Amino acid sequence: MANHLTIIRNFIPAFGLVLVMAVGCSSPKPEAYLAYEDTTASVYGPYWVIKLPIDKGVKVLNPVQISQGPGGKIFAANQSGELYTLQDSDGDGLEDEALLFADLNELGLVSPAGFAHKGDTVFVGTRSEIRAFRDIDQDGKADTSWTFFNKIPVSEHPYEWTSSLNFGPDGWLYFVLTTDSFNPGASPDPEGLRGSILKVSPDGQQYKIVATGIRSIHGMNFNPDGELFFADNKGGGNSTEELNLLQAGKFYGHNPKKYEGKYDTLTPPVFSLENEIAPSGIEFNSAENDFGGTGGNLFVAFYGPGERWNRGGIGRVKIEKTEQGYQFKEFPVADIPKLSDLTFGKDGSLYLAQHGISDYWYNPTEEKTGAFYKVIYDPDLVGKHPIKKEIKEENFSNASLENGKQLFAIRACSACHGVDGTTDLVGPNLKGAGKEFSQEEFLEEIKEPSKRIKPSMIATRITLKDGKVLLGRVVYTDTNQVSIMLVGNQVVQVPKSEIQSAEDELKSLMYENLLAGLSEEEIKNLLNYLSSL
Repeated sequence: MANHLTIIRNFIPAFGLVLVMAVGCSSPKPEAYLAYEDTTASVYGPYWVIKLPIDKGVKVLNPVQISQGPGGKIFAANQSGELYTLQDSDGDGLEDEALLFADLNELGLVSPAGFAHKGDTVFVGTRSEIRAFRDIDQDGKADTSWTFFNKIPVSEHPYEWTSSLNFGPDGWLYFVLTTDSFNPGASPDPEGLRGSILKVSPDGQQYKIVATGIRSIHGMNFNPDGELFFADNKGGGNSTEELNLLQAGKFYGHNPKKYEGKYDTLTPPVFSLENEIAPSGIEFNSAENDFGGTGGNLFVAFYGPGERWNRGGIGRVKIEKTEQGYQFKEFPVADIPKLSDLTFGKDGSLYLAQHGISDYWYNPTEEKTGAFYKVIYDPDLVGKHPIKKEIKEENFSNASLENGKQLFAIRACSACHGVDGTTDLVGPNLKGAGKEFSQEEFLEEIKEPSKRIKPSMIATRITLKDGKVLLGRVVYTDTNQVSIMLVGNQVVQVPKSEIQSAEDELKSLMYENLLAGLSEEEIKNLLNYLSSL
């Protein structure tokens, strides 16, 4: 169908750790659609949502990345370290086999969270380096590999990813180093590389910081004009799920203490994504690829909130450039849980990586989980699916909202949670939470606060050499000290030289039994207030 945009055809964003290739795909037959259609997915537009029957080759386990690579092949990566390609072995147009391209475990590398290619060379971002691979004899397996870039501050924290690899129009490789602001054991970082977008020269010898104040970006892509868009997650100074436009040398708002005195202003997002939460992969559709009238649109994969295994989806953003600047309009495409990445294939269809169930650190569980999807445009389906989500309109009485607001204060919720989108307290700011969570989800969070904990809100127990113990949330760390916010929102600076140990505490700092003694009506009023935010 359509080839990718010239500027992004060879450069694909990524999230994780597996490679996949589509080889010799023919057009799927209608019976194949029906056999593998995921009827549990809510679809908004003329699309088939097909769960690919990958039952041969590498075991699919928590896929974190899927991208088009050399020769138009679809590459992907498991969180467990296997890089592979997806192949249609029976010629029905749907990939059913995963062929191993390379195993990062053999190289001692972990957490590949980025992918790009240039010519026949594949580049994979891992926790400690960007590794280059080449399949010289074209047998589908990498014959040689080498370190392309390794000037990366590295600790053992599982969230230190090297993600969103993209080659720019200048020939340099752009990528993101996830923040380490919540890591009490972060490695020395004198150049301030973590929490930044960087670029490396084509020979891997030079590198530059392009922008700072970055939190956790797993989706970054150039548009046809060579402008770089990136999606950053809400939290830690980001009041929304952000879509940003790169301006070289700017500060984007996360971890402001690290940059005190360096920047007078922060650069706000150009758009706030609302289709779901936790954007992961993003990619521009080719202008020549109709795909239901979405040529040139930006597609976004959403992981969804934490350990809510039924949340996640695909959205698209129509972006128009006017004399006044960019204008944005967001649309849903499908609701599919726990998506980690997406890419367009050479046949014009949209491929998805579903991460599936994992632990707090996105590592595989013993249960096989995760999958790949193919979203196929079919003009015969026009009018068969809704084109927008049905949102239930809530009309809460002023009396209910006022009573809920009072309970929010009386039950000490306001002591740990801001509601203005900016105040940073020991618990997450709840501004906009009513768009993100249902009342059933709110109620479960309150009743079982330790069942699901937002990763950046996990508590840390710091034991000092004098025996004193501090329990709170790490809000900043550097070479010399750790800043930890204790219950009560007191921030304490602790010299690293005084720390004996620092351990994650997988129990919420939120008090249990907060609803004890409340009537059903009072609980409903509190939930109404939270929904109104």
